[in-house]
Amino acid sequence: MKRLLYYSQLRRDSESEFRQMVNTDVESLRRDWTAQGLYDVSIFVLQQFVFIYAEADPSSEYAEWRWPRHYSRILETWPSVPLSKGHPSGSTESFEVPLIDIFHDGVPSDRSSWRDHRHIDERIGSVACLRPEMAASYIYYHFQKQEEAASSFNQTYMIGMFGTLIFSYHELPSLTSGHKPQGLLHTRQSPVHWQEAMLPHFIPWKDESGNDILWMQMERIQGSSL
Repeated sequence: MKRLLYYSQLRRDSESEFRQMVNTDVESLRRDWTAQGLYDVSIFVLQQFVFIYAEADPSSEYAEWRWPRHYSRILETWPSVPLSKGHPSGSTESFEVPLIDIFHDGVPSDRSSWRDHRHIDERIGSVACLRPEMAASYIYYHFQKQEEAASSFNQTYMIGMFGTLIFSYHELPSLTSGHKPQGLLHTRQSPVHWQEAMLPHFIPWKDESGNDILWMQMERIQGSSL
């Protein structure tokens, strides 16, 4: 089973219209997702930021999400990004870009063991911004932690990157397993004081009171998930 993350960006002052469009189009969007090999899709929005989480069967080699063309009036246009070598997206432009997977706590083996008989209270998406000069360090630390301590806290947790924007997704209650797979690294060098080590990597946001926050939690558009 594959897990996918995408980023789209709203044009100025389009957040309200976007929410209305998605809620109005939710049934046709669900049909599009199914036709494109995706399921369990969630859409998160905050200000101009839009992130999409989706899952696909391994047999859906080229599963991908594409917004319907009528969303072009409210979404910024990006150059198309090939999904894999020799498989261009088929268009010279798109309204979404796939995120690079830079961290995942767990790797699901199949849909039934991942989804069946598991109650989900909440799906959480959050956005943060890295300092450009610290991006390589952030990726290094997270790959190290991923491989040294696989499936250590919540197997649904993953982080994707586009430029210096990062998006995290996880579900509650946490999905954990007694089986701890061996990663690619046999070292034990991840920082003990993790939050302290991560702090210098971020450009903080400001909340309504002017306080610094590293991650801004996004709103999941209700009814968007299959």
